[in-house]
Amino acid sequence: MQLAATTFALAAPLALLHASTELHLAGSFPELAISRATTEFEWPFSVDAGTLTCVALGGREMVFFSEPWREDVPQEFGNMTLPRMVVVSANPLALLASFEDRALYLPFDTLETLVGRLAPFETMGRNLCAEPVPQPDEL
Repeated sequence: MQLAATTFALAAPLALLHASTELHLAGSFPELAISRATTEFEWPFSVDAGTLTCVALGGREMVFFSEPWREDVPQEFGNMTLPRMVVVSANPLALLASFEDRALYLPFDTLETLVGRLAPFETMGRNLCAEPVPQPDEL
């Protein structure tokens, strides 16, 4: 069982690279800095600010929210605390991908409440995918 999990972990990224002809280079995904103070919608996240990122892969678009880099812990090469990241989607099944970092969502009493809070931010994020992304030769 361990061998199968290891094989999948190594093969999955390669399969995604092969399946997608629209893969962008790392760091070239469109991003938007957002904060609780500047939004007109009900804030769904447990931190006051962060970044929306739209990832287009194989013709599918996914929106993610990530918290800022932490400054309260040392950030040394080889010993970094990466920002938490969650899926921003009105599809309840897509939210399962954020199980590990679910504390990044504000507490909610029903799934309907969370989906209602996330929907406008998903729209904002998907609009980012429509913007042109600079190609490496344009940088």
